[in-house]
Amino acid sequence: MVKLNRITFLILCASLVSCTDNEIGVMKFPDGQVQHIVRHGEVKWLPCPPHLPAGCEISILEGHPKKADLFTVRFKVDDTFFMRSHTHPKDERVTIIAGNVSVAFGRNAKHEDAKHFKAGDYYINARNSIHTVWIDSPSIIQITGIGPWEANFVNNK
Repeated sequence: MVKLNRITFLILCASLVSCTDNEIGVMKFPDGQVQHIVRHGEVKWLPCPPHLPAGCEISILEGHPKKADLFTVRFKVDDTFFMRSHTHPKDERVTIIAGNVSVAFGRNAKHEDAKHFKAGDYYINARNSIHTVWIDSPSIIQITGIGPWEANFVNNK
């Protein structure tokens, strides 16, 4: 059994305490605040980043997808939407808030082979798994993950 002297123990404890300020997924609440709330009617929608297909909007509910921490975003599509084969470096947790989403896996995924999800469904895409997404009606999906979130598009040849 390893014995720690008092100074080593105090240094270890101090370093652990300082690390908790930067823990992934720990919300940094302002003094006196005990909840982070985003009300449905107050969601602010912005155009999706240019590397994503046209026709979608994004709302950042918590964190930031480009930072190395927990984030939650929503994507809104008012029409049909196709996101070609891609991967993500970390697991992607998806909840369908409204509408319908289809997801197929593999480099040459086909819509007819996709799994179909509707409002209320939840799924996780494993990191580095090649997947393709089709949305055929107005829809809102919510994604939670650990950033930085990236969509790495795959050449389908």
